[in-house]
Amino acid sequence: MTDFLPGGAPRLTRLCDFVRYYADVAPSREAVVFGETRLDYAAFDGAIDRCARALQAAGVRPGDRIAMLTTPRPEFAVVLMATQRIGGIWVGLNTRYRLPELRHIVDDCAPTVLISVCRTPEGRLFEADLEAIAADARGLKAVVTLPESTPRVGQSFEDFLSAGDGHDLAPAAAGPDDPTVIVYTSGTTGRPKGALLAHRNLIYCYEQVSRSFAGKEQLRDGLRILCNLPPNHIGCISEMLGNAIIRGGAVVFAEQFDPAGAFDLIARERITLFGGVPVMLEAMFADPAFANADLSSVKAIGWGGAPAARDLVRRMKELGVHLFTNYGLTEGGAVVSATGPDDDIDDLAETVGHPDSSGDRRIVDDEGRDAAYGQTGEIWLKGPGVFLGYWNNPAATGVAMAPGGWLRTGDIAQARADGAWVLSGRKADMFKSGGFNVYPREIELVLEEHPDIAYAAVIAIADPRYFEVGAAFIAAKPGRSPAPTEIDAFLRGRLANYKVPKTIQVRSALPMLPIGKVDKHALRGELKTNEDGQ
Repeated sequence: MTDFLPGGAPRLTRLCDFVRYYADVAPSREAVVFGETRLDYAAFDGAIDRCARALQAAGVRPGDRIAMLTTPRPEFAVVLMATQRIGGIWVGLNTRYRLPELRHIVDDCAPTVLISVCRTPEGRLFEADLEAIAADARGLKAVVTLPESTPRVGQSFEDFLSAGDGHDLAPAAAGPDDPTVIVYTSGTTGRPKGALLAHRNLIYCYEQVSRSFAGKEQLRDGLRILCNLPPNHIGCISEMLGNAIIRGGAVVFAEQFDPAGAFDLIARERITLFGGVPVMLEAMFADPAFANADLSSVKAIGWGGAPAARDLVRRMKELGVHLFTNYGLTEGGAVVSATGPDDDIDDLAETVGHPDSSGDRRIVDDEGRDAAYGQTGEIWLKGPGVFLGYWNNPAATGVAMAPGGWLRTGDIAQARADGAWVLSGRKADMFKSGGFNVYPREIELVLEEHPDIAYAAVIAIADPRYFEVGAAFIAAKPGRSPAPTEIDAFLRGRLANYKVPKTIQVRSALPMLPIGKVDKHALRGELKTNEDGQ
């Protein structure tokens, strides 16, 4: 007798197992849509097997890493599932990353195969970066480009697939705790580190999102999700692609976010669920195209990564669709708490819902004691959502984990009397900009590579559009005076744009603490004084 997950999906181990299940029970049901490309579950499953054969023919073995630099497109889903099917570990790279960021991740995870787009819809070219990486990457057996037919570096995706057509596929068995994905997220030490996720982490996310839909029968069948987040983002992997596949629905890919284009896709593809970070939703509902948008197919809108403004929640509520928000983190489960099906505007704007009951959840004060209702503390997690650790970095894993197997999230919250969580900030300096985690020390390290900069400090400041953005304070070397515009250009060649501070101040020195560290509290005070004086 089949065991079922919430929402009616069968209880299986891997995302690729769900594709195989629906290929058997509903082969003609649509699974993947991208422009003119339309794959039903039978075709999707066949594409996964073909890619799996090609990976094995290229020398990929269980535990090997497959790195992928791509926009949201069908090949992302096919390669991810194929990697699972043969017991490999999939690693996502963001197309916003610059060469130093790409080099660091490739050097750290040492992939056997690197699969990449050659260009983005915005026109960025990657062939030079791929050549530079391929020249010195250890253990790299193949570079594959898509969708190019005659790439300057490596081989085309079709040629790569064709090379495996005569290979006998040897699927790998997998348990819930086996590793499947590495998501790189910056750390307080400044360099991205890889969060190693197990199959259970991806299934866990689906279970928690399903709690938001409890009793919403219109969301049980015909799920069609718009997916336009970067594939290296846990929200894309779990909340969008994963939730569509586990429920036997369709995922509609869009390579870039465009409000008017999103409305067009929603109408044309009869999207039932869409969402993202609040800045994306804000842009959509502020766009002139919203006035004439056909949203009649939409049953639910969700968001995470940052709070949504009350006015935005109110405007979405007026559509009469189901709204939900959640809290999660890559290391602890993409969704740890979620609002319920009957929560009102206050709940949606002020809280991240109730924590799930499948694991232990604590809000801990500075002395390590459980905080009382209404008292703030750090969220600690334990249970099926918690990751396996940081790839090749036991020291960082040790810092993240508290005695007894508890994950220190670094997020500060308080529990209301009804049990709902209200987030109030981060314990460390990390901040979220447009839904992306940004760690000041990573930016500071890059700034300090500039020949005219002695040292730097980056702090977060509030922003009405992106929730928070960075403000950089620069201490120039004696006799030097780099212009803010020059520093901005320097950063944009080395960092993703969401990490680049929106304001830059250059000084001869910065306020210091007695222990020799920059006094960031004083810098925040200066900004507050300036704001109050305006």
